[in-house]
Amino acid sequence: MQISKTTIVKAQFFDVDSMNVVWHGNYVKYLEIARCELLDEIGYNYENMKKDGFAFPIVKLDIKYVRPVFFADEIEVEARLVDFESFLKISYIIKNHKTKEKISVANTWQIAIDMINKETCTIMPDSFKEAIKKYLKRSSE
Repeated sequence: MQISKTTIVKAQFFDVDSMNVVWHGNYVKYLEIARCELLDEIGYNYENMKKDGFAFPIVKLDIKYVRPVFFADEIEVEARLVDFESFLKISYIIKNHKTKEKISVANTWQIAIDMINKETCTIMPDSFKEAIKKYLKRSSE
């Protein structure tokens, strides 16, 4: 079963350059918004991670820009959980909300860090895997 969440984001004035085009670095913010909503949907967000003593820093990010986003455009950012065994990989598709044209594709990779001993975990924490099981059970009912 695919785990995904689509988020609608509107390009704000402070996101654009003098040509009314969204600056490329702001796409990372859009990915973060979608990733947070996906984790909320799963039921294991950054607050849960922190309570359990873990941090999940981004260790790799790639973005392919296909079309520009302009001021006031509404975009759909679909975040899809691709892997969660030894790291968290999320893939994204950004589309124009109105036309459905593809704007960008991206991927992020995150690793779990045990914050007590500051060590990288080689497998995902059990609490995250349990949240995935619960999500899948809820989704299949």
